[in-house]
Amino acid sequence: MTGGAVDRSSLEELLTPVTASSDPSGYTVRVAVLPDGERPEAGDWHAGSWRTLDGVHHAALLVGPGGAVDLAPGTYRTWIEITAPPEKPIIISPRFQIT
Repeated sequence: MTGGAVDRSSLEELLTPVTASSDPSGYTVRVAVLPDGERPEAGDWHAGSWRTLDGVHHAALLVGPGGAVDLAPGTYRTWIEITAPPEKPIIISPRFQIT
């Protein structure tokens, strides 16, 4: 899933594209999935993984029943935190819907 609308009973990887000047997949990535308008707190972050699709790197997190996050219907955004010393950038996704 890379955006759009997703059914709340679906279990799948939520993919957030990451634009970088070099391959970010060697760095630690954490993902928070929150209702639109909220900012992540310490307990909202989950260990993510990396996927590459058509040459674009994506931060990935399994969401849905049995995943890292089970989402109710609503509008959400993902927050991506990459630990790339000395930097620690945060990337926010476009809005997406859970139906």
